Amino acid sequence: MTKYWNYLEASQKDCYRDTMLDSYKNTVPQGSFLQFSMMPQRAGNDPPGVSNVNEMEMEISNMREKFLMSVTKLVESKSYNSKVFSKEKYFQTIKEVKEAKEKGKKSSRDYRRAAKYDVISVQGTEKLIEATHGERDRIRYYVHKEELFDILHDTHLSIGHGGRTRMLKELQGKYGNVTKEVIVLYLTLCKQCHQKNPVPKKGLPPKPMTFKDIDSTCQVEILDMQSSADGEFKFVLYYQDHLTKFIILRPLRTKQAREVVRVLLDIFTILGTPSVLDSDSGVEFTDQVVQELNELWPDLKIVSGKYHPGQSQGSLEGASRDVKNMISTWMQSNHSCHWARGLRFMQMVRNQAFDVSLQQSPFEAMFGCKAKFGLYSSNLPRETVATLQTEEELEIAEEQLENSLWIRQEERVEIGADRSDMDDDMDPTPEATEPSTSQGASGLHCW
Repeated sequence: MTKYWNYLEASQKDCYRDTMLDSYKNTVPQGSFLQFSMMPQRAGNDPPGVSNVNEMEMEISNMREKFLMSVTKLVESKSYNSKVFSKEKYFQTIKEVKEAKEKGKKSSRDYRRAAKYDVISVQGTEKLIEATHGERDRIRYYVHKEELFDILHDTHLSIGHGGRTRMLKELQGKYGNVTKEVIVLYLTLCKQCHQKNPVPKKGLPPKPMTFKDIDSTCQVEILDMQSSADGEFKFVLYYQDHLTKFIILRPLRTKQAREVVRVLLDIFTILGTPSVLDSDSGVEFTDQVVQELNELWPDLKIVSGKYHPGQSQGSLEGASRDVKNMISTWMQSNHSCHWARGLRFMQMVRNQAFDVSLQQSPFEAMFGCKAKFGLYSSNLPRETVATLQTEEELEIAEEQLENSLWIRQEERVEIGADRSDMDDDMDPTPEATEPSTSQGASGLHCW
């Protein structure tokens, strides 16, 4: 047991050391979830045939250039009606919005500008946002085309090369002008997405299974990775709560029940224990795991699930295919064969992905809130977050954002009052007159 923890500690130190590679600093935002989860390895650790870090940076640079060309053509084709801003139009809009709010006598165009946009300033940087209308905890930023690639690229990697729907779901909460069109333009340039294994033909759907509570029924599978072992790690433990589809992935040296039980105890003491433990690895394996669990934890009582190979919600075949696809993608993205280090990040990616049947992510279903990645999940602009180093700097940035939102809200109230006064001046209410049926009655008006 001591040897096991010493090995984990040494592995973690290696992971932290690898994150200091200077060549990767320009690939993802500093301090972001991606910087750690998508870390490259030294060339000496690269598997045969894998490109080095410089080639990866060159590939990303080429993607960015091609994407910018495609977006430029899109903007030019749509001209004035495009939701995507050129850099010049972005800053011009900021100028027009500020001028519209400062004018004493406003035109209809000024009112439209003020009703649609707000401008906030954080640490001296002005950002165009969707008009908040008093909802200060929900900020949607507008971005120009030069900013789009990094936003799309980081999001795409953070959700495990998710498709258009998943990317749109992730982005629409924070950005007001990231459209399906620009997402599709980006996805056409991602080589790894085009190289994904084809989805196998679907057979008969499994019989629907009902579960009363979270952790009511959970499934454990042992996935064989001996053909691409990561040092001592030759297997992957796949654990899933059936109700929420929340998964946990852990590397294993062996598939013996004792090692499996040790990992399950860690999971159970954090998430709670199921009543029923399912597995497609066979009745004998499940019974042995349940028996050892009960021996190590006498107060725990769980039972083995019915054996229905291939028919459970997270069947061994399906789980193995999904996990191996995630591992393959992670290894290519990180130019590393050390998949054991990346399992927790792959787990996080899968658990935060939107699930159609749940109408939310497994993480949300399990914990009742969206997964957060530090300050990149906050309302602060990306550029501001990237520069923050201390809590004092964070407090100042948050205070500036809050003050800016308060000012915008007060301006909006004043603009609303001015608009109401202008409407009253333009459309006076007719004075009440005696009813008349004559065509020339002065009390009748045609609007």
